Amino acid sequence: MSSLLFYLIFAKMKIPMPESFETHFAQSKEKQKSPEQIKEEEALELIKEIKEIQERMEKEGKTIEGYQRISALVQEIKKIYEKEIIGWQLEGKLTEENVLAEYQARGSVLAANFSPEGDKVVIGSDDRMMRVISLTEKDEKGEPKVLAEYQARGWVWAANFSPEGDKVVIGSGDDKMMRVISLTEKDEKGKPKVLAEYQARGSVLAANFSPEGDKVVIGGHDRMMRVISLTEKDEKGEPKVLAEYQARGWIRAANFSPEGDKVVIGSDDDKMMKVLGPKNS
Repeated sequence: MSSLLFYLIFAKMKIPMPESFETHFAQSKEKQKSPEQIKEEEALELIKEIKEIQERMEKEGKTIEGYQRISALVQEIKKIYEKEIIGWQLEGKLTEENVLAEYQARGSVLAANFSPEGDKVVIGSDDRMMRVISLTEKDEKGEPKVLAEYQARGWVWAANFSPEGDKVVIGSGDDKMMRVISLTEKDEKGKPKVLAEYQARGSVLAANFSPEGDKVVIGGHDRMMRVISLTEKDEKGEPKVLAEYQARGWIRAANFSPEGDKVVIGSDDDKMMKVLGPKNS
């Protein structure tokens, strides 16, 4: 019965079958975990408890309490994998009642993204500002608290968090710059410290970190996709360009794959999406 129960749990919930619980939980925790990884580990903890109950009942005898606990744990696993889907299905068409937080900038908001933990949002706008906004803290007016802000010299077209959530990368217009900005360090003026910057030959419309946080991919008005290192410098002391690709239109979207070995771009004039990477990817 125990083997059948585990088969049903893994098959129905579509949980990857681990070689062992010990192997799974011994993996390095230094790497930033995705929401899917977090859900998987929560489910595996519950399955581990099911296994322990079954082993105990095999030694000490089967009990109603044991089976009730197993049933409750199975329901908890189902909730982990179904709660988001059920929530959206129940809501259907959203109205103003579904607005959970809002913040009014002083210009059009051109970029908006969540932090890895989901407790903050970074926005960029045509008031040339990047702002990090808390979803858990309020200011003296009862509005979402601005935790950090940086003024660029052009419209901020792109703004995204690093995998660790301690940095943001922005892309701006008039100054044609990509900047990596620290959320934990200040410069001599008390402003968020710029850790790296790269000047393109056109407005930077897209900018995103690699999964490891050691590279950034950018795209923009110059029709170029560039992968830029945050750990290596070129002969001029600038962040090293590791790869580049010229599209036939402005590149408005550029993102790494989950493994970091490919990038996907979207461009306008040619209306194309392209996945780029080493030939052996």
